Amino acid sequence: MSDGSAEDRVHWRSLPPMRFQDAYVWFVLFSTLDVVLTWHILERRGGAELNPVAALLIQHWGFMGAVGLKYGLVLVVVIACEWIARRRVRTAKRVAWLAVAVSLTPPLWSFTLLAIHAAQGMPRP
Repeated sequence: MSDGSAEDRVHWRSLPPMRFQDAYVWFVLFSTLDVVLTWHILERRGGAELNPVAALLIQHWGFMGAVGLKYGLVLVVVIACEWIARRRVRTAKRVAWLAVAVSLTPPLWSFTLLAIHAAQGMPRP
């Protein structure tokens, strides 16, 4: 039984554990895979960025601008899921797993493009 001592009270700076850690790990993994494959296609294969916002950031701040955008969006999604989960856990969990599914799309597309180019024997620039 607790006696209400300072050790038992939650400190104002303490945070509860993250609710959807498994989803977040996959989300970060697929987002990182997107960054790596995008870099490979742009720098090693002479490809072009299709996302106009990312292309603008690359034009002004180089590839690190696009990386900042990607991980900034990852941070926003994780914070949003944790905030939504305070009131609607099921909805937040669905949003987290939807983010995982959406973040898988660019790496799958990149792998497809690389496989097509490899099958066609496309030369490197």
